[in-house]
Amino acid sequence: MASDSVVRLFLALTLMLLPSSVAAEVWRSDWGPVTVKADGATFVGRYNKPMGGIVVMQHRGSGNYSGYWARACTSKKRYQIPAPLFSAEGSCRERRKNAYGKMTNCWGLISGAVNSSNTRFQGTFMTCNGKRLGQWRGWR
Repeated sequence: MASDSVVRLFLALTLMLLPSSVAAEVWRSDWGPVTVKADGATFVGRYNKPMGGIVVMQHRGSGNYSGYWARACTSKKRYQIPAPLFSAEGSCRERRKNAYGKMTNCWGLISGAVNSSNTRFQGTFMTCNGKRLGQWRGWR
């Protein structure tokens, strides 16, 4: 009977390791190109490559998503996408990982929705402290 349990465990682990994600697509957005991957209920978008920009959101049903965005802090305005967090970069006490896995104080919250044909999205982004910064729109 122990071997039956081992076989079931092996099968479960194998199924967990099988690739189930959709291949990455590049969408256009207000923030520039975004490389998008969806895996089940998780959406990951990478943007602003020099600063390791990342958006991680969970599907909440009916095409609605919410989560966070993060990027490395910088004094260069052209890389402060989506926007400077405050008058000074890096004002968040908590830290999040950017697209390169480095911890950063430059991050915030994001929520949005995709249309039924999965060709457009629109979202709202905020600072880590909940201060609304603006809209984010994308299309493919």
